[in-house]
Amino acid sequence: MMTNAEDKSARSGIQVLDRAALLLSKLEASPEPLSLTALAKETGLSTSTVHRILGSLHSIGFAKQNAIGQWSLGLRLLELGNLVYERFIVRQRALPFMQQLHAKTHMPVNLAIRDNDRLLYIEHVLAPEQKANQLRRIGSWAPLHTTSGGKLFLSHMTLEELRAYCQRSSLKVCTKHSIQCLDKLLLTLAKVRETGWAYDLEEHETSVHCVAAPIFGPQGSLIATLSLATHRAIEFQHQHIATLCNITQSISTAMGARIN
Repeated sequence: MMTNAEDKSARSGIQVLDRAALLLSKLEASPEPLSLTALAKETGLSTSTVHRILGSLHSIGFAKQNAIGQWSLGLRLLELGNLVYERFIVRQRALPFMQQLHAKTHMPVNLAIRDNDRLLYIEHVLAPEQKANQLRRIGSWAPLHTTSGGKLFLSHMTLEELRAYCQRSSLKVCTKHSIQCLDKLLLTLAKVRETGWAYDLEEHETSVHCVAAPIFGPQGSLIATLSLATHRAIEFQHQHIATLCNITQSISTAMGARIN
């Protein structure tokens, strides 16, 4: 059982971590280094508190200061991020197959996983001549209901889980084509379950169409999705979808899944 002193110390430690996380989020969101004063203003913390926490973050490489006293994220975060990134086994197993898929379809290929209520992109393949915004930047994310890959994850939820997701996310609207109500989402997901793949027709980004297929793990659970993207305002041809599904089945097998 904690003593009063231990409990107070624990609460104080959690508060420091929360404030450090807040400062890191502000540095992450800014394309330019920020001054101590700007950080204090944006976080609502005192200048002395910001200075003290930044000093600690600097000592472990999470923040760095330039010659004129402005702050930005430290390189240690990049090192840790790369370490986590390399530990995505599915990324390692999927990449050779993604390159095959790109060679066969000549379309951008995006690999993503679920991160709570978001779809998180962890790998991509793109030819130099293709438009960059067809490619999801590694580490970027999108709401589940606005993406082809996200719909695959939603299709594995129960009705109660879907209702809870709608309440939490408020079905954020990204374009005029985004799904905005539970009834429309349920109809869409019924089609996803029927076909085994999912579309995103300008629902996350205007003029970008995507189709995704699932990647399963050894326990039969959905662990990732693979998608093709295009700017052409037409549906994907049948052979593109067939090729995508064949590739995702191969990746699932490589991950230890049993494919019937």
